[in-house]
Amino acid sequence: MKQGLPSRSARIAWRAYLALITLFVLIGEARNLAVHGAPGATTIADWVLTVALFVPAWCYALQRRVGTVGYWRGVFWIVVAVTLVMLVPVALAGALAAAYAAALLALLAPVYLAALRYAYFSPEIWAPSSD
Repeated sequence: MKQGLPSRSARIAWRAYLALITLFVLIGEARNLAVHGAPGATTIADWVLTVALFVPAWCYALQRRVGTVGYWRGVFWIVVAVTLVMLVPVALAGALAAAYAAALLALLAPVYLAALRYAYFSPEIWAPSSD
């Protein structure tokens, strides 16, 4: 992967994409709450996973350091592992469920990419500040 700061236009594109996908996720979760009522343990775990994925993606898009690089490297792999585990019952649910999950993952792939770039390919973010 190429290192270095994303161009101004790339940063704008990242921010626009993340704003839209964040909005879609929030609307979807609001709809789920309206339909199903109070969230259960699985829903809350999903929210934690979503935050753990979206925070580094937003930090990458905004070029902001939060926490430590080692923390986000660990979080990235936990999110990937949990995502893969969660896909097992979806894959076993049939072709329609698998196709739906594949479409959603395709829409979310850039979020995973931004989290990966933040944790592994953004030395300019993690370099000590000169302040």
